[in-house]
Amino acid sequence: MRIDLHIHTTASDGLLEPTALVRAVQAAGVEVFSVTDHDSVDAVDEAKRTADAAGLALVTGIELSACWGRVELHILGYFIDPANAALREFLGMTRDARRARLRAMLSRLQAMGMRVPADDVLARAQNGNVGRPHLARALVERGFVGTADEAFDRYLGVDKPAYVPRPEVSVGDAIGVIRKAGGLASLAHPGVHDRDEAIPDLIAAGLAAIEVYHPKHTVGRARRYRRIAEQRGLLITGGSDFHGVGEGDRAAVPGLPCLPDADYARLRAAARACGARLP
Repeated sequence: MRIDLHIHTTASDGLLEPTALVRAVQAAGVEVFSVTDHDSVDAVDEAKRTADAAGLALVTGIELSACWGRVELHILGYFIDPANAALREFLGMTRDARRARLRAMLSRLQAMGMRVPADDVLARAQNGNVGRPHLARALVERGFVGTADEAFDRYLGVDKPAYVPRPEVSVGDAIGVIRKAGGLASLAHPGVHDRDEAIPDLIAAGLAAIEVYHPKHTVGRARRYRRIAEQRGLLITGGSDFHGVGEGDRAAVPGLPCLPDADYARLRAAARACGARLP
């Protein structure tokens, strides 16, 4: 099977609506996939209806942003119940925090001579679930930068002049709410953050898996994280981190890379043992 457990829609910072995303998944020959929008489950219902009609299996998922000390990490959640009350409350708080962060970044940009109305950025975000990629695209549209990657490199990336840290959500909080929602927590693209020293703390907080396969992981990196997973007794996840065509160095199509069948089988078995709802 072709299995991709890391995909985004317009419910966070992806470029495709859920139905269009499922069509792209199907066209790429992917049979099992997970919509893992940032701090949002808004796309799940539409994606599931479309996936069911297409004969595809959808694993309910999410990607939460959290802090380990001063370092921002991303935690993926799989087989979650999107209607879970604790999860819904958590997401409401993070949505409000995203809006406050946007206003602070816009203020910094304006001080540098780049005025971008908040409404222009919020219009790109479904239900107010706004993030830095939405702001980066607005900067491109207004001619302040040539590409979204340039926006991050010059202004929006960590330690750049318009960067504003997220209001702190600890990795323990993120992992905890995923578990409350009946899911398994996985550390997203660890090679991007390069903070392997955080892994023991994450395991202590309830981390179940680590993302081995990702477009930004070289073959050597993937081998390294598979070895770490095996040594630490962690499950293995992976996917394309697909956001839509033209999104810089992310995968251009779903399914690159894929998660091997055997790793998915182990992940699914662990979810079943936890009583999760399986696709």
